[in-house]
Amino acid sequence: MPDAFYYTCPDCSGLLLVQRDEDYIRSQIGSGEAAKLYFDNLRYGAKRREYPNDSGVWQWRDLLLPGFPDEDIVSLKEGQTDLFEVPGWLAKKIDLDNLYIKLEGQAPSESFKDRGMPVAVSDALRLQRLHPEFGIEGISCASTGDTSAAAAIYSAYVRDKLDCLVLVPNDKISDAQLFQAMAHGAKVRAIDHPDGFDGCMKIVQEFTANHPEYVLVNSKNDMRVVGQESIALEILQDLQWQGPDWIVMPVGNAGNLSALLNSLRRAKDFGLIDKLPGVIGAQTTAADTLVRWCESGYRDYSPGKLQDTVATAMNINDPVSFTRVKSLYEQFDIHFYRSSEEQTLETWAEFTSAGANICPQGAVAISATKQAKEAGIIKKKDVVVSMSTASLTKFTEAGTAYHMSKRGNQCNPYIVSGGSVKQLEESL
Repeated sequence: MPDAFYYTCPDCSGLLLVQRDEDYIRSQIGSGEAAKLYFDNLRYGAKRREYPNDSGVWQWRDLLLPGFPDEDIVSLKEGQTDLFEVPGWLAKKIDLDNLYIKLEGQAPSESFKDRGMPVAVSDALRLQRLHPEFGIEGISCASTGDTSAAAAIYSAYVRDKLDCLVLVPNDKISDAQLFQAMAHGAKVRAIDHPDGFDGCMKIVQEFTANHPEYVLVNSKNDMRVVGQESIALEILQDLQWQGPDWIVMPVGNAGNLSALLNSLRRAKDFGLIDKLPGVIGAQTTAADTLVRWCESGYRDYSPGKLQDTVATAMNINDPVSFTRVKSLYEQFDIHFYRSSEEQTLETWAEFTSAGANICPQGAVAISATKQAKEAGIIKKKDVVVSMSTASLTKFTEAGTAYHMSKRGNQCNPYIVSGGSVKQLEESL
């Protein structure tokens, strides 16, 4: 029987990855066409009416966490987000015929964190029920904004059982994200630390080590990463099990990237796809640790120093899940690109003007997509899925400031008109 909740291996201190009995899973869901039909029925058939199959995360329980008890599952009908097809006029402009954007901003707290968080919170409830000796009272996390919002909303749903503490870098997340955590009742602590999020992460790890009654729900928690594996599976199902040529992922703490790689690898093993898609990792120039690792031939890992960026949710210089990525990347055709502030803002404005509800992090991913196309890595007719991690409404201050500045090529300026039809006509 365990004597504590472990986030890392007690022997080597390495990050944990959930291991499954793959033979047992195969005996339950089959493989190849049988497995595809199994999950299609959960999403589209009569089985969808059975809780919690209307969740785009828990739908995959029999592949991701077989046997997880129903009584501990928390679901807000997360997942099953749209795969936005870039309109023809923009596809022609950027010379990519088959670009799709996975709109994770449609989730309950408006970010992809709502895939990992229900699993992490459900597991905290499971441990609370089965191991009262742990004394679990709540969950805790460090956040650049989206994790705190997800932790707050899911813990709020089970407020009678779990408290929530979130640490955010002071004055380094958007007001909308800060409001989400406050509105859903989390205890918010803004931390003044020269390393921003990375400093918050160090503090919350020390805090949860001293206070095991608060379960850490950052991506260091392997159960949270399991929930994020559903993104890859849903993309494959969205495309009727025809794997894309490329998946492009913005990278902050690298939990999403490691989940993507592990999930794609398992999808191929189960015959859900015939070949592994290529993977593009996208970062900002302000936080480009993995880009520099790639440029060194995957030899030198050297975290950078905190700088400001409009893509605040990925402003992380020492990704906690790097070791997971390092253990998986060699199985993939993988490339990394960085996006400057100007590239990010211009791309964000360009694609939101086409009706895409994407965040700055999503714009960083699309910028990387365009760079890979220019480099000849991505071809014109390749099927490409680029990830937008959150809704643009979380970053309205930055977006409004860009358009009001009237300095960018994509600006849609705010123009004051006089109070008559003639003055309106003159302003057009």
